Parts: sequence; C-alpha cells; structure tokens
Amino acid sequence: MKANTTGRQRFYKSWHFLNQGGKRPLRILWEVFYNYHLDELRDELQCWQQCALCNDNSAYSEEGAREDLMDFIRHLLRLIEAYYILNECKNSGKKRRQQKGLSKEARQMIAKMSTPVLLTANEKKDPGQVITQFCKTFRQSYVQMELLDMLDAVITYKGYKEVYKGNLVLFYEHLHCLVRLAYGSCKHKRKV
Repeated sequence: MKANTTGRQRFYKSWHFLNQGGKRPLRILWEVFYNYHLDELRDELQCWQQCALCNDNSAYSEEGAREDLMDFIRHLLRLIEAYYILNECKNSGKKRRQQKGLSKEARQMIAKMSTPVLLTANEKKDPGQVITQFCKTFRQSYVQMELLDMLDAVITYKGYKEVYKGNLVLFYEHLHCLVRLAYGSCKHKRKV
C-alpha cells in the first residue's frame, strides 16, 4: 500500500491568538472580547462557580477552598472588567468597524450587555491598577491551579443544573489567556 504524500504539512497548526502570549496583547484582547461579550464572561464564570461549589467531588469540598474560590472569582471578574475597558480604549476602531452593519438597537443592546459594574470610577479611569492588584494578590501558579480546578469541577459536575459542556475548554483558554496577559504585563511593567 502506497502512503499518501500530498503537500500537507504535518504536525502544524495555523496561527491562533492563544499562542501569542505577550507578543500581541492588543490582538489577544480583541479576540477574547470578540468571542465573548462581557456579560457572557460574567455569566459563564458564575456558572462555573456554582458548579464548583455544588460538586462534592471537586477541589472545593472543604469550606476554606470554597471561600478562596469565591474571593478569587470576585477578583477575576474585576480583572476581566479591567481588560474589557482597556480593549474598548485600545481597539475602539476595530469595534466600530465590526458593528458598522448592525442596527442601532443591536449596538445599544451590545453596549448594555457590556457595562462594567464591579469597578469604581477611579478604577475605570485607570484599569491597570486592577490588573496590578490582581497580580499582587495571587501568585500565577495559584491562579493556574484554580482555573484548572474550576474546569475539573465543571466537567465532573453531576447536579441538577444543566451545563453546556461544549465550550468549556474554549472558555478556560480565554480566561487563561487574560491571566497570562496580566502577569506578562506586570512582570514587564508595560501597559497594554
């Protein structure tokens, strides 16, 4: 039997924003908030929290771990909002072009869905302080383990709440990407 030797390049994946780490931070932000509206990120993260807290066979079976998770998610939601604001400032031209063909009502609905609610007025003016605070509060290794523990808890959740599991890895990758971006910017003391 003769092997198929077409011009296909083996073991190659095309460019993907998740692989770009600190190389193209504005592009990463654009991709994250293009794929998920702010409300979708909040809702999905709150769903993950509920599944993790209700899963007896997860890393959150002890009360201390549950308390840490709740505080971590509150900080993570604030980090997401800070990056949303930065994305709005840095990628506003792309967003206008993207929404150009939408009706006025659709643009208003998207704007309403994407309103930061957890940051103070001062933090909205300078979202970098929220990112810095997140990095000072949590070690990067802790954040990586917490995200993986949450992912595991949602995957193994067997409760009554119906959870769509088709996008769990994609959502995890987006969260992980924002966290990597945060630690990269704090490590290099650069602004996005």
